[in-house]
Amino acid sequence: MNELLDLRSKQWTLLILPHLFRDRLLVAAARLAERGPVSVFNCGRQFDASIVARAARGRTEIIDRIHVQRAFICFEVAKLLMQKPANHGPVLILDMLSTFYDENLQIHTRKFLLEGCLLNLERLSAGAGLAVTVSLPPKSSDSFPLFERLQSAAPQVLTYAMPAPESQQLSLF
Repeated sequence: MNELLDLRSKQWTLLILPHLFRDRLLVAAARLAERGPVSVFNCGRQFDASIVARAARGRTEIIDRIHVQRAFICFEVAKLLMQKPANHGPVLILDMLSTFYDENLQIHTRKFLLEGCLLNLERLSAGAGLAVTVSLPPKSSDSFPLFERLQSAAPQVLTYAMPAPESQQLSLF
């Protein structure tokens, strides 16, 4: 699943992932850190340091190359993206829209903040690459237009789904 983080300069990628892919994504981030520094914005409480440490086989030089910042609300995501300088290694944004699904904020405020984030995603993608992960929101939610807007703005969208379980005839005896 290392192709998950096949980051390209001058372009950002939107990864639509089920939550069960989190471990594979973090392993891919550790592999990416073997080559140099990586910035991770942890928006949906998706970053598990123990998974990254196991993937790095406990090598502290790899773990130290991963700079993690947390954002709990969409205002913090917007601020982190605005303050991040471009050309400082690849950037991985975990579950970005989870912070935008807060229904306590007016939808027009969340849309405004997302538009600012999109400008900063373009700016940051000029560096060593950028990947944004999201999971599918419920279609009935008032936040679904935010997902659609992010998806339409992304130059590259990759959707991963869980494989269907193999159906098997059960024996009676």
